[in-house]
Amino acid sequence: MEHARSRKSRRRPGVVLSALLLAASLVTAACGSSDEPEADSGPVTISWGWWSNTPEKDALYRKWLDGFEAANPNIKIKSEFLPWDAYWDKVKTTTAGGNAYDVVGLCSCFAASYFDNEVFADLKKMDGYADAIKGAQPGPVGVFGWQDKQYAMPVGISVPLIGYNKDLFKAAGVATPDPAVPMTFDAFKEMAKKLTKVNGSGKVTQYALHPGSLNFWESLIGMRGGSMYDNFVSPSKVTVNSPQGIAGLADYASLFTDKIVPPIDEQRENQWLNGDLDSLRTGKVAMARVGPWNFADIAAKSPNIGVFPLPKVGDSLVLYSGANGYAVSAESEHQKEAWAFLKWMLKTENQVEFAKFSDVPVDAEALKKLPDFITPKDFAPTLLASVPAFRPGLLTVKEELGKDVGLIIDDLGRGKLTPEQAAGEIEKKGNALLAQ
Repeated sequence: MEHARSRKSRRRPGVVLSALLLAASLVTAACGSSDEPEADSGPVTISWGWWSNTPEKDALYRKWLDGFEAANPNIKIKSEFLPWDAYWDKVKTTTAGGNAYDVVGLCSCFAASYFDNEVFADLKKMDGYADAIKGAQPGPVGVFGWQDKQYAMPVGISVPLIGYNKDLFKAAGVATPDPAVPMTFDAFKEMAKKLTKVNGSGKVTQYALHPGSLNFWESLIGMRGGSMYDNFVSPSKVTVNSPQGIAGLADYASLFTDKIVPPIDEQRENQWLNGDLDSLRTGKVAMARVGPWNFADIAAKSPNIGVFPLPKVGDSLVLYSGANGYAVSAESEHQKEAWAFLKWMLKTENQVEFAKFSDVPVDAEALKKLPDFITPKDFAPTLLASVPAFRPGLLTVKEELGKDVGLIIDDLGRGKLTPEQAAGEIEKKGNALLAQ
């Protein structure tokens, strides 16, 4: 909270200056000069930041921004796309220094510390807030809520799907999965075993699944009726050490013991992954995480890749994932113009255009129209079957929590810990951290 106090202290000179300027303006008004129109200084330019994906997708993103400029000729957007690590480094240093982008692109995975330090404007105080969010799904909006304030608005949600290499499925004699009806976890494992290939010397030459950034264990715990935390948004307690939580961890561990996924250390050494989608193109992995952010790339370059929903446990399908969105810098001199962009992006027609090349729209009407505009069109049933299962992933100021959990999950995958031991370790370390 020290950073938050330093921000507030920085505002005090600004408050004094604003008061002096107001007094000066009143004096000027008394002299009668306020009736004169202000000189036209031209459009206001706001700065805008996002992380780069591919040059092709960045170009589509910029074209979408051009649509905002066309609808708002008095506002220009100076956009910047940076590589993932470089982008977050810049957001960290500029928000601390008070010179952040006017519009800051956010992944919910990194948002909590910024919210807690109050570096963004509370959007609930903006003109037209209630009207702006009336068409948005409450779940994604809630992802960016923090202590009764709204520090960002979602532009889309990340809904994970299982992408599969049709050629590898055909070679293994495995039937094409149903694109809209999730299979059971047991059926998924039986199918996956047929897609793992071992040569004569016992070396695996093809794995069924690369879990990559799927965070499969969280979803499996949820589908077993448990939960990693009492609340994924600002948790106060770790709750995984329960029969349901342990069962979900056991499901995850079975992916390693049955050789459905590559060993943890091989994953870390990048032998099987150059990105989730790229792993499918190597011919060494039959399935991997993909999402609507990949669809345009798949349609253009990889017609041999299909999609189906994540498997369910019993009748339950749960997908813990993230949302992407935008915040307005609390130090911005152009908050009104920045807020105009956020309101524009939430309109149905602009959500449709965004979803054509990126995440699932948060606007309910745009989501209904998804089958009409998504490419490839045969991916729409999978996406619509999966969206209701979306749950927000971890959002906490205790950044070490996710790292510590990840290390323990890795040891579970290595076979160094049993599911019971892993649950106990997560509970012990997690609750100690949350209590600080």
